[in-house]
Amino acid sequence: MSKKGVDHNQKKKILKKMTLAIRIVKSKKSGFYTFENKMISNEKIKNFFTKK
Repeated sequence: MSKKGVDHNQKKKILKKMTLAIRIVKSKKSGFYTFENKMISNEKIKNFFTKK
């Protein structure tokens, strides 16, 4: 039996390093502080922590 050739380009996956970013946000309605957490890529960390 002969082995079929497999295209290695199809098996490659693009991997991005993800970080769990957590920040404390004050609620506008109740005035209490809550946590906001997201899984974001490393390129977008600076944008996540800027004040809104």
